[in-house]
Amino acid sequence: MKRFGCLLLLIGLCAGVGKVWHWAKDGFNINRTFCELPEGAVSVEDDRIEGALAQTYTYLGRGHQCYAFGSADGKYVVKLPRYDRYGLSFFLRSCRFSFLDEARKTTKADLDHRFSFILESFRIAYEELKEDTAVIYLHLNKTNCWKTPLKIKDRLGRTYLLDADRTAFILQEKKPIMMAAFQECLKRGDRKGAEEILDAFLAVVVKRAEKGIYNKDPSFLRNFGWDGERGIQIDIGSFYRKLGKTGTAASRQSFSETMGPVRLWLAQVDPEISERFEKKVQSIKESWPG
Repeated sequence: MKRFGCLLLLIGLCAGVGKVWHWAKDGFNINRTFCELPEGAVSVEDDRIEGALAQTYTYLGRGHQCYAFGSADGKYVVKLPRYDRYGLSFFLRSCRFSFLDEARKTTKADLDHRFSFILESFRIAYEELKEDTAVIYLHLNKTNCWKTPLKIKDRLGRTYLLDADRTAFILQEKKPIMMAAFQECLKRGDRKGAEEILDAFLAVVVKRAEKGIYNKDPSFLRNFGWDGERGIQIDIGSFYRKLGKTGTAASRQSFSETMGPVRLWLAQVDPEISERFEKKVQSIKESWPG
């Protein structure tokens, strides 16, 4: 009995150490970013790219689609897609029982769909919303143009040298979070500044909506940046178009879907600014025919 208790204690300790280690790393694992990239031409047009990639990037955090790392000069962010999210689990890969065939097939189809979605969203961000997402470079294909490795540090300070030609990554300008700037304005009593930030938010959403592009995750709290003059959509993993929805109908629907959560939140935070915001929203809607 005593041996059994010791065994349980040992298992518990191992599990606890594993949990602490996972927390310490914030769940980051370099192996989760590896993927065999397809061949394909890549256009390198921005002269900032080479200098940006020569810096060391330090871990900032993780989202549903990517791990994010900030540059040494504070101007850029490199995002590494979390490719492990789109592969079958170890259980489904290793257990080849026939009764799991249907589950494997269904799960793989769902994962393939999600993978196609995220790649298309990255493409939309880079090719159609480049200015509004501050994406400088999208690297999802093999190249032979980068002379130096991409240097990143994880949350524990461990350094990794990645082959930039064989690693999938997104290079973005780093922007302060819009919500933090908005709340700081309210805290200082700068209501004009807060209203300017909301106007910038509306402007970037309108530009996206007018292109018939939807946003699956319209969170105002964490997905938008503010550079002091204009709004930037930081999260680039949720863009898509709806089949059969084009023109003004798509624009109106895309805009309305993004406004919903923001209007509810703003009504609780500051009713006065919320009232002004509502008028601006209605004015934009009325400007579109139909």
